[in-house]
This record gives sequence, structure tokens and C-alpha cells, in this order.
Amino acid sequence: MTVSLQDLAGKSLICADGVLGTVAEVLVDPVSGRPTHLVWREPVILYQEISIPIAYVEQVDGEGIRLRVRREDIERLPRFVWR
Repeated sequence: MTVSLQDLAGKSLICADGVLGTVAEVLVDPVSGRPTHLVWREPVILYQEISIPIAYVEQVDGEGIRLRVRREDIERLPRFVWR
């Protein structure tokens, strides 16, 4: 199954231990045009964004994007800063 970039944005992110949230943005390699990271926007007082490497994706299905890691692994990733 081929998934387009438009299909990834807005999908649920599902960790091994439960739902994390939704994909806010998809970061793309400008040379290959392939997605490199999914951005999760954590809803705190001010939004915090975390870029999740595409290698963490196990499967994309009708329920969302299943990640092969736990929520705590995602929360340890560096915060994403837009430039």
C-alpha cells in the first residue's frame, strides 16, 4: 500500500502503549521528496513540537500511524524548532 504525504498529516499517532496524538506536519527530504519525520505538536500551555523519525513507523492503517516505540521514547526526543 502506498501512502501519500497528504494521507499522513492529521492521522493519529499510536505508540506501542497507546495513542500519542495526531501528526501536525510532515517533514520531507528536498532531494528525494520522501518523508523524513512526522511532527507531533504536544498540547501544553505553549505548543511543543517533537519530530519523530520516519524509521519509528511500523505501519500505517485505517486507525492511524503505528509507531514501534513507546510514548516515553517519543518524549525523550529533542523538541522541534521551526526556522
